[in-house]
Amino acid sequence: MNVNFILYDGIEWKSLFPITFTRPISEIRLGLFTIKERWEKYIGKKAYGIITQPFLSKKYSLINNDFFFKNILLINSSYLPNEELIQMIFSLKENEAIFFKKKIVAVKKNFSSYDKKENLISFHKKYDIKKIIHIQYPWDIFINNKIILKKDFIFLTKGKKSFSLLGKNYILNKKEIFLEENIKANNVVLNAHFGPIYIEKGVEIMEGSVIRGPVCIGKNSILNIGSKIYGGTTIGHSCKIGGEIINSVIFSYSNKAHDGFLGNTILGEWCNLGAGTNVSNLRNDYHKVTVWNYEKKDFIPIDLQFFGIIMGDHSKSGINTQFNTATIVGVSSNIFGYGFPPRYIPSFSFGGIQYRKKIPFYQVCETAHMMMIRRNIYFSILDKKILEYLYQILDI
Repeated sequence: MNVNFILYDGIEWKSLFPITFTRPISEIRLGLFTIKERWEKYIGKKAYGIITQPFLSKKYSLINNDFFFKNILLINSSYLPNEELIQMIFSLKENEAIFFKKKIVAVKKNFSSYDKKENLISFHKKYDIKKIIHIQYPWDIFINNKIILKKDFIFLTKGKKSFSLLGKNYILNKKEIFLEENIKANNVVLNAHFGPIYIEKGVEIMEGSVIRGPVCIGKNSILNIGSKIYGGTTIGHSCKIGGEIINSVIFSYSNKAHDGFLGNTILGEWCNLGAGTNVSNLRNDYHKVTVWNYEKKDFIPIDLQFFGIIMGDHSKSGINTQFNTATIVGVSSNIFGYGFPPRYIPSFSFGGIQYRKKIPFYQVCETAHMMMIRRNIYFSILDKKILEYLYQILDI
């Protein structure tokens, strides 16, 4: 494809809080890839840039503030590519657009940073796509993850050969298991009868662990002794994992290293759940849940019965923390204390239900630096500026 493409954040960016407080939509991880990686693989070239919020743009955007492109392809990052959509995109001409339920998915036209948003809706021709996965809310990530894992596995492994797994292990439905190089495993169970399993390079799976697909384990992650990983789960790279996890997405560099249950949950990057942390993903009365809405500043009902927690980047829980069904945790919170924490925990909170204050910003930075340096990654000035901006605008 000769045309450059740019991924942009639509109105969905705000409805994806707290996951998008610290990233553009295109950096959300689900299935085997981030959304950006998935678009690049389907189109066959790198994204030219990302259009996101001003306070995120210095870290994530690849383009200057003042730019003009001729015949650029603009793609709303909250939509996931499929074969039908890619064929439609490749056939687009200038000033033609693709819609899903009257919302723009992609448009091809001359584009300037000075263009007003309303200019995006004037076209010579429009096309409608009938079926597409649209990530509008954080829970759309774990709702769709099982389906996306299966599609990604077929797409990524086509024509490729898996490495072999050394050691004494129990493998079920080997043809649906793909292993990259340098994986350490002994006395583990890989069961792909219910969905594929993809394990990236450098992963260590300690003895007694059981993985039941569809599952993806990211590179250099560690599964501790006796880990139980159920279907619909994606674990990003460089994570430390233990206990029981089902239908959840854990972004890179986060830890749930100890026993405890995690279900129907999203953990951002650089999170850490203390030993014995448990998450309820079903109400005792079996009713559908209510969930915190950042715009309305209140809990609203949604059409879901199974819902664990959504946790923003850099948040932590102390040992034996018990999260209630459908809990929302902001960024850089430190949660501890007796009893169930509130079902909405603002960003930069320190404490639990009986006591809570706002963490001083220098401590936010110290904690982030100390956790990141353990992985040989520096807490950069850009990372600090993003958290500083959020610290100033978000209320506790």
